[in-house]
Amino acid sequence: MKKKLTLLAALVLSIGMFSACGKNADKKEEAPKEEAKVEEKAEESKEPAKEGQTEVVFWHAMGGGQGEALEGLVKDFEKENPDVKITLQHQGGYGDLNQILVATMQSPKDLPTITQAYPDWMLQFSEAGMVADLTERVKGEEGITDYEDIFPGVRDEIEQDGKIIGIPFNKSTEVLWYNQDLFDELGLKNPTSFEELKEVAKKIKAEKDIPAFGWDSLSNFYVTYLKNKGIEFGPDLDVTSPESIEAINYYLDGIKEGYFRIAGTDQYLSGPFANGQLAGYIGSNAGEVYVKEGVEGKFKYAAQAYPADKAVQQGTNIYMFDGASDEQKDAAFRFLKYVSSKEAQIKFGLATGYMPARKSAVEDENYKNADSEIPKILGAASEKLFSRPLVPGSQQAYNDIASKLEEILSNPDSDVKAEMEAFAPQFKADFEK
Repeated sequence: MKKKLTLLAALVLSIGMFSACGKNADKKEEAPKEEAKVEEKAEESKEPAKEGQTEVVFWHAMGGGQGEALEGLVKDFEKENPDVKITLQHQGGYGDLNQILVATMQSPKDLPTITQAYPDWMLQFSEAGMVADLTERVKGEEGITDYEDIFPGVRDEIEQDGKIIGIPFNKSTEVLWYNQDLFDELGLKNPTSFEELKEVAKKIKAEKDIPAFGWDSLSNFYVTYLKNKGIEFGPDLDVTSPESIEAINYYLDGIKEGYFRIAGTDQYLSGPFANGQLAGYIGSNAGEVYVKEGVEGKFKYAAQAYPADKAVQQGTNIYMFDGASDEQKDAAFRFLKYVSSKEAQIKFGLATGYMPARKSAVEDENYKNADSEIPKILGAASEKLFSRPLVPGSQQAYNDIASKLEEILSNPDSDVKAEMEAFAPQFKADFEK
């Protein structure tokens, strides 16, 4: 039977997740580069709420250009809703935000009205009855009438036990970034499956003598490979199963033969890709700014939907705390309704590179015609989305899988079955803490 986390245990587990996971901790999902570079503090309005305004305090981790884009959404909302004051409070990077949230669990009155968060973080808050149920607000007369327009793969993540507990914010999925010039030169077709990806990779290795592809996130690779085999990542997963061993050997075989590689000390593969050391890589759609800056016209790059039937959706949502007053909840929901609107999703997506969470936004001509490779392919990519099951311990298990895969893939002589048999007790324990 799964054990319920006490508040103290939740605090220790959450803080431990960021201190013990090493470099995987800053790779949330493991965090793609565009989601990890948020340390720069955005300029925020310090103006207090005026008389007659309801103040909504919003904790977030959006720095730099992302923070500026968030401020833009807030200004647009406040212009149309002068009776509401959204007070943005930047808490640093994702690890900082998570730690302050968990620490503040011990003093609920000090929590904000709403917060940006990964769904894994909010499991302990949900168990403690501290997350507001948004179902009646979303489905009410003044609710989100086009809620079904939000992609099913995204809705799966914000719905828990039949309740809507969050609103999608900065979402992304994985795509294959590739060197279009090289593909054209070799007459390569875009791969649509893991098998086709391997065959294309072998041709590139044979012709150019460079590794063809790699994955930014090893955990995402593993979970997505298994999902495409019909297997869910969670406490019931047998990491020693034939499918699990097959997934790891798929990547390891490519490393042995030289047509795949891992990020290693580069941390992310956009650098090696831009330098011509790779023909492409699988990473977040929100990473185009890094691809574009790195390539700098050296070759024509392009993107395609994930080369499989299913692709993970990632990023954060916005959650409301139940301890807020009814007046604050009403005001906060109006803001959440705006943030999730087609207009706001397009604006934020174009400003940051994140994926609009709505089908209508992705299909909008203003979005599709933007100067970016991503809007051209998101129609197809968004049909592949799935969310990881949310259960206590899943984030720790996800981080541990990343560490284990990096250890195995860094040693071509690894005995995969023996390694995973030794790892199995740790994986199981992650879900029992």
